[in-house]
Amino acid sequence: MNARSLSTVLSVTVICCGSLLSAEEILEPGTQVTKIAGDCKFTEGPAVGSDGSLYWSDGRNDRIMRRTPNGEVSVYMQPCGVTNGMIFDAQGRLVMCQSAGEKGERAVVRQEKDGTITKLAATYGGERFIAPNDLCIDRKGRIYFTDPYYGPPAVKSQPSSGVYRIDAPGKVTLLVDNLLKPNGILITPDNKHVYVSDRGTQKLHRYAVGKDAGLTPDGIVYDFSPDRGVDGMCLDVHGNIYAAAGKGETTGLFVVSPQGKLLLHKPMPEFSANVTFGGDDGRDLYLTATTSVYHMRTVNRGIVWPARYSAK
Repeated sequence: MNARSLSTVLSVTVICCGSLLSAEEILEPGTQVTKIAGDCKFTEGPAVGSDGSLYWSDGRNDRIMRRTPNGEVSVYMQPCGVTNGMIFDAQGRLVMCQSAGEKGERAVVRQEKDGTITKLAATYGGERFIAPNDLCIDRKGRIYFTDPYYGPPAVKSQPSSGVYRIDAPGKVTLLVDNLLKPNGILITPDNKHVYVSDRGTQKLHRYAVGKDAGLTPDGIVYDFSPDRGVDGMCLDVHGNIYAAAGKGETTGLFVVSPQGKLLLHKPMPEFSANVTFGGDDGRDLYLTATTSVYHMRTVNRGIVWPARYSAK
């Protein structure tokens, strides 16, 4: 079943092995979709810091927002180089993909603990990146990020859209160059697989991570076409992929198993862009959608960054 066939669904549906199951398998019984922040132009890149605060980017306002555990919302950084995807590393430093446009820096940068900005990657082959979009970090601190070309205002400064790895500031390797619009990206906790969504074909790809940290194609996990594929995504402890995808009536939360089964589709009030886990027990799910940020509770605990680095 693809996402288009769900376009007329008006309530939460869970699909597994061809049979209908209770949504309580995925979402906590009685959970509500709650709007916890608004007044943005386009929310993206949710990430949870070590103090439990939720951060997200509002690229069209060139700012990063912050919501504390007690619900206080404020501007964390402005300007921010038109930040899109974000993540905290094992040291609690905020790593950001700065996108394209008039104020876009087109780079991957890190905010140090003293507030200064370190540029980790800005060029490849002597040319600037197109529009760094999303990123993930492995257990050795290596950063994988996507750099898609969606058209103006971005400049196609590289021969193709790409997936790259940063081993150290300025040390960048091109890993994948045959996807049309690589967008969302994440790595499994065991560092054995990387998922990359291609918004050009609307397919979710899986890659095996080699001993040299290279990527080898390992199949298509799910094909969202002709609907909109995954923008941003995260994992629960069972390896299920929680993704923001779809458009129109289908836009919202999709949960896909590692075997490629669509487990849940829950439409959202606004065009959905990204998701992340947080909360004291790792079962708070935050979804960024156009002007707002929404909250739900899940049954399964999520992989909360960067807490997984210290997991025993």
